[in-house]
Amino acid sequence: MPTTPNKLATQWPWSELPQTLVDALATSLRQRLHEGPVYLLIDPFLGDVEPRIDTHKRHAVPQGDTQVADAQWPYLIEIEDIHDPLLVQSIVWAAREHLHACVNGSGAYRIGGWLQPHAENDGPALARQVGALLAAGDRSRNGRCLRLADRRVLALLNPPALSVETAVIDWTQQLAGMAHWIYLDTNFKLQALHGRPGRAATSALRLTVAHWRLVADAEAINRSLMAWQGICHPLPDDALNQVAKALERARFRGLREPEDLAAYVVEALRFPAFEQFPELQGRIDRTLQTRQPLADRLQALRSHWS
Repeated sequence: MPTTPNKLATQWPWSELPQTLVDALATSLRQRLHEGPVYLLIDPFLGDVEPRIDTHKRHAVPQGDTQVADAQWPYLIEIEDIHDPLLVQSIVWAAREHLHACVNGSGAYRIGGWLQPHAENDGPALARQVGALLAAGDRSRNGRCLRLADRRVLALLNPPALSVETAVIDWTQQLAGMAHWIYLDTNFKLQALHGRPGRAATSALRLTVAHWRLVADAEAINRSLMAWQGICHPLPDDALNQVAKALERARFRGLREPEDLAAYVVEALRFPAFEQFPELQGRIDRTLQTRQPLADRLQALRSHWS
């Protein structure tokens, strides 16, 4: 039985990816996929993968009227099958970029996941389906894109523990025609979404107001999760709920910038006494007035609550 990622190392963060993690992920991914091509979703929003993949067929994802530069728009790479070396290489890229983000508190996520259509669909049909999913689904957001190719955004809409007031998305219906959308989550585990068999759907993802709030808050949430994971691995299943509640408290204190919000959230989650510090609000107010990064100020004051 493959070793689970949570049992791979005693010291965190890792300086390099454990080979046992790569092997376990590769085995798990192959077991989840069926025979035939696998489509690697690339999100070049913060820069393309390096080196550029020129050895495999590329499928352009239709862009529509979204206001994103062509060079930053997602695309699909067709991997021949589960034995293609690019499959394992892409796992390494996905895990390495996440490790980098955990160590640094943020970073680019270029590997959006591994997709396969049902038998009646092909690569071009899958690309059209992805393009439709990336378009904002209501008139008030025309011209904007839903950055599902950034797997952290996808994960916000598919959390292991539901956020308050957030309804479950019917992925089976909304991903009709897509057999698998598999992605790497914050705990270096594979998560999978499955659509029902049939013709590939070409409609935008239908989201509630609560879902759109999560998407709008993605930068602050993900910075918080990455910074928290830099000191805590694995994150609990309800990590998103805990972060969301701490963000509300941070905003109540006047914080607005994602970097400052993340600094507050992680301090609150790490040290229960932090938010009870009597001088906290005054220190935050002075930090905002001087435009000093909150993380630097908290580090200097940490002895008061650690």
